[in-house]
Amino acid sequence: MNIIGVFDDFADMFPPSLLPWIFRTIFKEWNNFPRTTRNPLENRITKPFVGHLQSCQETRQLPFTFEALVKIVNAEKDTETGELDIRVMHGKRPKVFFVFECKRLNVVNDGKYASLAGKYVGKEGMGCFLSGQYDGGSDCGGMIGYVMDNDVKKAIVAINKALVTYKDELKINPPLKLKKSSILAGQESCYETIHMKIENDFKIYHLILPYNVSV
Repeated sequence: MNIIGVFDDFADMFPPSLLPWIFRTIFKEWNNFPRTTRNPLENRITKPFVGHLQSCQETRQLPFTFEALVKIVNAEKDTETGELDIRVMHGKRPKVFFVFECKRLNVVNDGKYASLAGKYVGKEGMGCFLSGQYDGGSDCGGMIGYVMDNDVKKAIVAINKALVTYKDELKINPPLKLKKSSILAGQESCYETIHMKIENDFKIYHLILPYNVSV
């Protein structure tokens, strides 16, 4: 895929025109990524998946890089203030990036089902973007949902219910549900929500991935 245009390595904002390429790469390589038959936690999915994405960077000449579980450091206090599940870098500025927060959905443990949609939309999920914790110099971020039972429709229904429940905390603009995003034409599992912030609205893209171990 070719992208027309020249990007400033020292720009203040992550190039939004790279986002469709990033999303397509994730959807395509998820289908090529071998998963375990176990029921792993988010990090045990995210780390090897990012390793797989990194192997694609040179062979496909991607103009961006993927990094997993990157610590956020407060230099003044010498403390860690958080962790970026997947950081996507393009230029030379370490504080300009696009970030994905990753959460499991539709988990079954010992025969007991849990949608985990509350965690997906809560302060440790979507809330990380709205609190400013994941400020990468952009007006958008991304959520990746690993649907452990492969029932994407059921996961979306649960997320939509949780969005209504947490609508005030999320400052979500209508409609109060995942809206199919136009950023990827024909991609059924790419959604978006828009949230009110003090300076400008913030968009969160949602990539919903069925955890299909038959690949």
